[in-house]
Amino acid sequence: CCPGNCPPCDQNCGRTLGCRNHKCPSVCHRGSCYPCPETVDVKCNCGNTKVTVPCGRERTTRPPKCKEQCSRPPTCHHTSQEKHRCHFGSCPPCHQPCQKVLEKCGHLCPAPCHDQALIKQTGRHQPTGPWEQPSEPAFIQTALPCPPCQVPIPTECLGKHEVSPLPCHAVGPYSCKRVCGRTLDCQNHTCMKECHKVTEIDACVGKNKAGPECLQCEEGCSKSRPLGCPHPCVLPCHPGECPPCVQMLRIKCHCKITSLYVECRKITTADVNEKNLLSCCKNQCPKELPCGHRCKEMCHPGECPFNCNQKVKLRCPCKRIKKELLCNKVRENQISIECDATCKEMKRKASEIKEAEAKAALEEEKRKQQAELEAFENRLKGRRKKNRKRDEVAVELTLWQKYKYYLLPACAVVVLVFAWYIARDVA
Repeated sequence: CCPGNCPPCDQNCGRTLGCRNHKCPSVCHRGSCYPCPETVDVKCNCGNTKVTVPCGRERTTRPPKCKEQCSRPPTCHHTSQEKHRCHFGSCPPCHQPCQKVLEKCGHLCPAPCHDQALIKQTGRHQPTGPWEQPSEPAFIQTALPCPPCQVPIPTECLGKHEVSPLPCHAVGPYSCKRVCGRTLDCQNHTCMKECHKVTEIDACVGKNKAGPECLQCEEGCSKSRPLGCPHPCVLPCHPGECPPCVQMLRIKCHCKITSLYVECRKITTADVNEKNLLSCCKNQCPKELPCGHRCKEMCHPGECPFNCNQKVKLRCPCKRIKKELLCNKVRENQISIECDATCKEMKRKASEIKEAEAKAALEEEKRKQQAELEAFENRLKGRRKKNRKRDEVAVELTLWQKYKYYLLPACAVVVLVFAWYIARDVA
């Protein structure tokens, strides 16, 4: 017991600090305790790298990044795993080539390591209704078999058209989907079947000769005919040249009017001069020359010769003098007819007559305009006199004419009031 001035407490504080590992070593005091003075090491997975932090922060401090290589043993069939740094948790998947020897072909598997592949688990419990929440898909880690071998192997197709690299697992007889293309016995057509196996009959011929598996030609002859022959060959598809065509061919003559019938072989084997003779109808050419006259030559090819000797009428510029001359000379501007003195005198007299007529018409037009002007001035003078008389006579308006628009409504009001009084007395 003391009079009131108690001495301070000399015992230790003893309260648990914020780190929850140690107690306050200070003397009993008021307020918050000081932070924990101890330190703790936070290490990586291998323990070679560490970070010193105040006690209590090791729970929130991330482990330091270690530059050392991970020393865990591989979990796949490889003797060593890919190099990576020290870490917590499981190692990343192995991406090294599998390199297992395939049983069927003996090649090495080039695919990435698939000993620990993640596969989605199937056959799990399905929700019974919308009230049941679907569960997250589960993945299981399992080893997958090696994929089919993809090493390219050169392989020839059935029809021996090409050599294509096929994957090792798909090597075998195959069709390239092309047309066979081998020459049939007719030597004009080729086999149109899809690429197929062909039994070679003659080794000297090689790949171009058709075999018993190819199609048999059943078409007609399709060889090109001579130039100008529109008829097909009457024989079936055959080797060698076709026989000459003896059918009649209908052609037009040079003037395109008469139809001629000639053997087809004569037309196809004839030269230019013979074709011109065969196409001639022996009639006069119906074409017109540039001058407008008919051509005098026999039916012929090409343009007509411009040697028209027909007579035409030619006049002088005033159309008074007329002469008959040869057409070709007129077209070549070799001959022209000029006006004489009589023609010039007639032209002069005609021009004088036209000038006199024009002068008379001009005077008549001026006279009409003067007459119209005088008539207009007379009408204008008459209007001025009428306006003067109207200004001199001034009519005075009566009292009724001045105030009739005000008196009419007032009279109507008086009549209505008088009628109202009479109606009230009667009632």
